Amino acid sequence: MTFALSVEEPLAPPLPFHRFTVEQYHRLGELGILTPEDRVELLEGWIVRKMNQRPIHGFIVRSLNECFMRQLPQGWICQCQLPVTTANSEPEPDVAILKGEQSDFRDHHPSGRDCRLLIEVADTSLERDRAKASIYRQAGVQEYWIINVGEKVVERFVFSTSPNTEPQIVSAPESLAIQIGEVVIALDLTELFA
Repeated sequence: MTFALSVEEPLAPPLPFHRFTVEQYHRLGELGILTPEDRVELLEGWIVRKMNQRPIHGFIVRSLNECFMRQLPQGWICQCQLPVTTANSEPEPDVAILKGEQSDFRDHHPSGRDCRLLIEVADTSLERDRAKASIYRQAGVQEYWIINVGEKVVERFVFSTSPNTEPQIVSAPESLAIQIGEVVIALDLTELFA
């Protein structure tokens, strides 16, 4: 007789949970209870483990970073996999296009209102990244893209013109363009998903 070991996460107990504020989450880091090795982020008060990244995830993040860094106008910056603080969350989107200068964020993380565009690369994290759409919309983010690696499409949420969370689906060979300040930046999806 053989027994199979379950590698699934144990179910949460049917007891009350504790939701953390952004300040409490920061304090857990200051005290060393949470460290960078823990690979977590705060979503709606819950401390959530971040997904592992396959090589394609890193390739796309680096490609996006290079594209934006080459084309961003003065007064805009690109940050990768760093926190954005909202009322109840502190996600770490793969790419964030922010209004301002580096020195504007010396003493605090950007807020949703500082973000022209947030991008998540969804290789193993699609459902979680879709759930983040409402967090980003409520935080005042203007636009949010999910790079859906499995389906080779971009799920585009334009919150500045539409308050709902239904995305526009864009796929190759289409390109995707966004206006950042006075510059229109185009992303070639065929090249990105090649």
